[in-house]
Order: sequence, then C-alpha cells, then structure tokens
Amino acid sequence: MNNLDNIINGLKESGIEFLENEPLSLYTSIKIGGKCDIIIFPKDEDELLFIAGLLKKNSNGYIIMGLGTNTLFRDERINTPVISFKKGFWDIKEINPSEEKEVNSKIGLSVGSGVALSQILNYAVKNCLSGCEFFFGIPGTLGGAVKMNAGSKECMMGNIVENIEIITKEGTKLNTYKKDLQFSYRNLDIKGAGEGYFITRATLSLVRLDKSKILENINVFKERKLMQPLGEYSLGCIFKNPADNFAGKIIEEIGFKGFSNGDAVVSDKHANFIINKGGASAKDILELIKNIQQTALLQKGVELSMEIKIV
Repeated sequence: MNNLDNIINGLKESGIEFLENEPLSLYTSIKIGGKCDIIIFPKDEDELLFIAGLLKKNSNGYIIMGLGTNTLFRDERINTPVISFKKGFWDIKEINPSEEKEVNSKIGLSVGSGVALSQILNYAVKNCLSGCEFFFGIPGTLGGAVKMNAGSKECMMGNIVENIEIITKEGTKLNTYKKDLQFSYRNLDIKGAGEGYFITRATLSLVRLDKSKILENINVFKERKLMQPLGEYSLGCIFKNPADNFAGKIIEEIGFKGFSNGDAVVSDKHANFIINKGGASAKDILELIKNIQQTALLQKGVELSMEIKIV
C-alpha cells in the first residue's frame, strides 16, 4: 500500500516539487489520462536518490515518465506515484570537446535523460555532430527513447549509445556500458539492473561532420515525417512492425484508415497513428486498438503487438 502522507511530508521537508490530484492528460502527447494521487518532479540526481529511498519505504511501486509521448494512461484514477522527468536532467556536454575537432573524429555526447530528442538534434547540428539525424520528428526525451530503443529502419538508439547511468529502485547508482546493454526492437534490458530503474544520463557516440552533410541526412527523415500526422494529439506509432511488414500497411489493408471510435480516429495520413480529435478517452483508444488487433488476426493472420505503454 502507498503511504501518501509520508511521501508528501518527505517531499515537503526536502523541497522537492510535486503536485497532488493532477490530471495526467496535461502530461501526455495524446491529452488523455485520469487524475493521479501525486506526480513528482525531480530536478537532479540527489533529488531522485531521495525520492527512490522515500518510495522504497512508502510505496509498492511508481510510474516513470518523460514527455508522455508513448504512454496511454487509463481514465481511472492512478494511485501509484508518478515520477516525471519534465523539469530536470537537462544538460548536454561533449566529452573532451577541445581534443577532437577534425572531420570524422569520434565524439562522446553526454546527455541528461530529460532532454528532448529535438534539443539534442539541434545541438548536434549546431556543433557539427553526426549520428543522431534519425532523431528528427521523434518526440519524447532521451531517457524514454533509450528505454524504448527508439529509431528508424536505418538506425536505433542502441546503435549510438555507449553507456548509461542509472539509479536502481534500491537507490544504487550504476554506470552501465555497452556489454551490459541488451537492446532489442523497442526495448532495452540492462544486465544486473533489475526492474524499475531510472535512466539519468546516456553517452552517445557521434562523429564530427560537415554541417551541410548533416542537414542533407536530416532531409531524408524530414521527407518521411511528412507522411505522419505531426502536430496532432497522438502517441506516435501504436503497433510494432511485424517481421517483413509494416503495421500501417496492414491496418490500411484491413480497412481501418480513417476509422473512428468517438473522437479516437485512425489517421488518414498514416494508419499506425491513432489521433485524439479532442474528446477521446483512453477507453475509446483501447477499444479501437482491440478492434484493429482482432481484425488483423482474423483477416491477415497477423498479431499486432503494441509499441505504446498502457498504464
């Protein structure tokens, strides 16, 4: 059971920012979600270590979120404490930046887990760093992108991550390296980390390159993103791509492109996106997802697995 009073008192005494009875729809890209008992905003590692210790004593779990770009919160109240990285872990720094300025020299970029991928890409372009051009159009923070092994068919986070700093649910700091990082399609397992760890920082392996070449690389991804409903309330791609196929293509073939369930609508630009037109509930989204999955299995014999997380 959660001892909410103890958690609140501990946070007040430590000066850590939090809110009670907060609608989680305010913190997700699809603008859906019930109210939570408490949402906590750690700003740095020390605050996060304190929070981990506090919750270990007073809660049977917690929910970690960045910008809420791939998480669908149900409509019901969330009693489990929510920890948001929205207000901290924002720094970006090159490792030994003065040593390697030549084109094609390798550079490590150390990035806090709360930094949005768009901000990392802007930094990389400004400083002539190549390797993360595929970040273009991918929403969310570095921490979430690493955990989900976000990316495209050309490159995923696992290809450029060299090491990750984490805090375990026991409150232990660990620096994990490539050999202990088990990346797979839309997933990361860290050897020896267990479940419920916090990613606080990652080092990306990038390369110095002429800025014009980097911008040319970005244009490839920019053209592709024009086929997606950017600017709409969505969670990005709903389903993982089956082997040797595309979820969006399957959904279109079974007749769901543009299909709606209340204000939950399958995008007519890209069928692997479900849009909230303003009044959709989590129930509407989940009913639509279930309908698509059942029809894909019946008509195509394909099991569509969800890429998004349901809380």
